[in-house]
Amino acid sequence: MFVGAGKQMICPAIPPFPPLRALFLVGSLFSLFLFQGCSEKTASRIPVLSLPPSSGFRIVQPLPPAPSGNQDSNSKKSEYIGLLFSIARPDPGHVIAVGAQSIIWRIDEASGKWKKVPSPVKSEFYRVIFPDPRHGWIAGDSGTLLFSQDEGMSWSVVPTPVHDRFLEDIDFPDPLHGFIVGERGTFLKTRDGGHSWSKISLPTTQNLYAVHFLDRREGWVAGWHQTLFSTHDGGRTWSPVTLAVPRVTRQKPSFNAIWGNQKDLLVAGDHGLVYFSSDKGESFQRISLPVETDLYGVCQTGSGTIILVGEKGALWSLDKKGKKIRSVLPSFPEADFLGVSCGALHFRAAGSPDVILLPG
Repeated sequence: MFVGAGKQMICPAIPPFPPLRALFLVGSLFSLFLFQGCSEKTASRIPVLSLPPSSGFRIVQPLPPAPSGNQDSNSKKSEYIGLLFSIARPDPGHVIAVGAQSIIWRIDEASGKWKKVPSPVKSEFYRVIFPDPRHGWIAGDSGTLLFSQDEGMSWSVVPTPVHDRFLEDIDFPDPLHGFIVGERGTFLKTRDGGHSWSKISLPTTQNLYAVHFLDRREGWVAGWHQTLFSTHDGGRTWSPVTLAVPRVTRQKPSFNAIWGNQKDLLVAGDHGLVYFSSDKGESFQRISLPVETDLYGVCQTGSGTIILVGEKGALWSLDKKGKKIRSVLPSFPEADFLGVSCGALHFRAAGSPDVILLPG
């Protein structure tokens, strides 16, 4: 809270030790303080972005209306930061995007109209997935886990055995078995479709940002400072995976996203680092991108194209063998893409500032 010129201005608190994606919250707040000051009309100052029709994409920005001029100056209505960390597509007509400040947007793809879905808790939401069109999951701060059984139109709280750690990523390889990773080596597992979750120990205390399982036994987790582990028994035992990472900065880069199928595996992270395996993780080769922007999301379309997204508008496509590289949307540094979701032919991305990228 800051007080100046006899007027109280309310600013959102920054949680201690935020997850990697939540560092964008700090950056956004810094920008607001530096250029705007702290104001209850922040929502109207988030820049509205657009793309030329020739780009093949369109942008939706579900900005909430700016507070009215008659609003009480002592109102404790929080600033709207406009950070979206993840996106999913429960059905062919809608997308769900989640982010900071308990934001859950449900967007009609045809019209671009959006609706803010009520959240049962106040939290930061870092990941949303839909293992099937009807059932969805949201993972977030302070052990938050939400569940939907109506295509994301409503959400309920599911208890977890952690309350002081953020949950960053979630994966369901089949309807019964699910896995969640998060802060300080947190690893949660369910065997009953998510009704109950148990905490399993990992040989690391590093923050984990990504989890991917091929089935209920074989999977990988990745995170802070080049953390990468594999398991072949559903998480009971783990083996470290070491990749040849070039020294870019004094701090070891993080691995932020994992994608895989029954044969191939891809790991992406800071400084444009991408590693591809064609033998289920037995060996990896580095894929060199022409830029060193951090990468935060990866998925594969039904046609086999692998999509990578990241900061400063990074949007890269790879062929199914991970060799041919193409920039999908060149020269668009106005947005940081933090999450991606692939469909049969196209992909959707979400990020900052409150931006959702949809097929044109």
